Amino acid sequence: MRLLVEDIKQIGHIIAARYFSDQGWRFTDLKQSKNKIIEAYETVNEQYSKYPYMSKDWYVENSVQKEYLLTARWENLDVLAHFLQTWPDQFDFFLKINAQTSMCIVNIPQSVLTKEQENAIEEARKIGYNVYIFKALVPDNMDFELEEVMGGISGRGVFK
Repeated sequence: MRLLVEDIKQIGHIIAARYFSDQGWRFTDLKQSKNKIIEAYETVNEQYSKYPYMSKDWYVENSVQKEYLLTARWENLDVLAHFLQTWPDQFDFFLKINAQTSMCIVNIPQSVLTKEQENAIEEARKIGYNVYIFKALVPDNMDFELEEVMGGISGRGVFK
């Protein structure tokens, strides 16, 4: 069966997430959690404006959504939120490897980096993020079998 490019991209995304997990790296899937990061940024701003006697870092450290943020510092969240608002769909993952934060694009042989992605990479590097391109070699044609289990002794039918 021939896979669509969208299917191949999703498979590549899954492979990248599995690789990051296997390495023990902390990461945020930006396709799923980008809006949660921006919401956390806005929530910290709101909380601080109501209760300014606590530091913004305290609000970040105690955020309900801190697992997506990969930081406990307001300065880092501020940079990340503004970056994601400027370049909302250019990166697939936000990584934290040791103390270094990075952006990652999942790339498959069937696609090339767009001019917008190239510009986003340049901006990410300017503000101090490492940038990774995870190249997933996913075949565009997959074999499969579909078996029908029949009742009694009548056997099975196999579809290809």
